[in-house]
Amino acid sequence: MQTQTHHHTRLTHLEILGFDRVGFVEEVTRFIADYGHIISAKFEADGVRSEGSLSIILDNNERLDSLLVRLKAITGLVKVKPIV
Repeated sequence: MQTQTHHHTRLTHLEILGFDRVGFVEEVTRFIADYGHIISAKFEADGVRSEGSLSIILDNNERLDSLLVRLKAITGLVKVKPIV
């Protein structure tokens, strides 16, 4: 996993794959905002699937684990993984 640590913060890159639906990206970014700060986000959708990559700053590893569990509960989310 690519990370940079400064003052107890952690830069993490995530890859997201899900079914394209109204509100999918908004729900993903809202959940992430509860756990840290989104530095960059890029999503592409084709009417069937939605793929995205995000760079986020989290407080620590425990926050990442909690975030991944919460994201997996989103309707239509197929995969979320840290980018190595």
